[in-house]
Amino acid sequence: MASPISPLFFQFIFISFFAFAATTLAKVPANQTFRFVNEGEFGDRIIEYDASYRVIRNDVYSFYTFPFRLCFYNTTPDAHIFAIRAGIPNDESLMRWVWDANRNDPVRENATLTFGEDGNFVLADVDGRVVWQTNTANKGVTGIRLLPNGNLVLFDKNGKFVWQSFDHPTDTLLVGQSVRINGRNKLVSRTSDVDGSDGPYSIVLDRNGFIMYLNYSGQQLIYGGWPIKDFGDIVTFDALPENENATAYELVLTHQQTNQSTTSTAGNGRRLLQVRPIGGGSTYNLNKLNYNATISFLRLGSDGNLRAFTYYDKVSYLKWDESFAFFSSYFVRECALPSKCGAFGLCDKRMCVACPSPKGLLGWSESCRPPKPVPCRSGAKVDYYKIVGVEHFLNTYLDDGEGPMKVEQCRDKCTKDCKCVGFIYKEDTSKCLTAPILGTLIKDVNATSVGYIKYSK
Repeated sequence: MASPISPLFFQFIFISFFAFAATTLAKVPANQTFRFVNEGEFGDRIIEYDASYRVIRNDVYSFYTFPFRLCFYNTTPDAHIFAIRAGIPNDESLMRWVWDANRNDPVRENATLTFGEDGNFVLADVDGRVVWQTNTANKGVTGIRLLPNGNLVLFDKNGKFVWQSFDHPTDTLLVGQSVRINGRNKLVSRTSDVDGSDGPYSIVLDRNGFIMYLNYSGQQLIYGGWPIKDFGDIVTFDALPENENATAYELVLTHQQTNQSTTSTAGNGRRLLQVRPIGGGSTYNLNKLNYNATISFLRLGSDGNLRAFTYYDKVSYLKWDESFAFFSSYFVRECALPSKCGAFGLCDKRMCVACPSPKGLLGWSESCRPPKPVPCRSGAKVDYYKIVGVEHFLNTYLDDGEGPMKVEQCRDKCTKDCKCVGFIYKEDTSKCLTAPILGTLIKDVNATSVGYIKYSK
């Protein structure tokens, strides 16, 4: 005989049904919906990426909360991005783009941005194709608002956020914005200042730390960040007042700790991080500023460097001050940035000083290129030219590679690997690091670190 169903089960079903019904019945009031068509004159302010832009406004919403505003912008004709701009309207200083919705899929003139009664926020191209949406239809959304911190939110009748732009960063974190360990909201660089599509650099929170990666031919190569095991579940960019009068601020990364690791090294082995506990987590200090730093953002640039910019209104021009750079004279040596010397070059004391070649070290220029890839076929004639006293950006993070082994073994390992373009051999430890990309080689005073560059005979 079947056991009777508990009355609590029916009560649970009853409550769940009415909770679901209440959510689905909640709608955006008809007089608070809107439809914006991407057309008309462009704005005349100085805008980042030398873009053209249109301010998004209508009779219901201004979508402006100091200093943030919703806009469309384009760096190439008829290829528009829905975005959030940071800047002071009557200020002649450069305005910045701090969030993009559709940078990998631009829309054309007369595309539409619609907020309907069902609570969905939709960007559609001129042919009606949905390019981007919040996927919040019939989820209880009753309104939309751009908050003073730059967070665009869709909320329900109780004010709870159903969707927020802070959960979907592109290359930038605003003050108070976070990255979570699931990688869903990692930062990804732009390809360039003209091409806003996804570039090769990213910064991701995972169990290995808050890590900067270079995506090269599908390989994720670590080149920077905070390589600390179990760094935490969430990392937040913040600007904290240093004193009660708020005359000085600290730019920090706060994180929810899961262990007690406190230090990390990178580049030249210096200690990167200073940690002090706050509210069950820790703060990693990036820089101290002797002014109000609440209007700041942290960006992963198209060159792979992680920089903070802070609005400083005490100067008449160029008010967005670079207030932090990961690869800099005060944090991690600039020569460790893979793109510092472009496609190929030797970097010493923050300067690109030479273009390595089989004929020796030639003068560096932006046209400097690594040797053409060796054909990946049996019998291809391979040779190497030697550069004494250099390191690769991977050396620090891969413990100088594998070994111990003899240099002949390291050479053979690279020769047999079609993806290997050269190797770094540590003569003092007999460590072997094979490299899939060259980029910037770092001058090392230790002459026992030798680079071998692969080329066709």
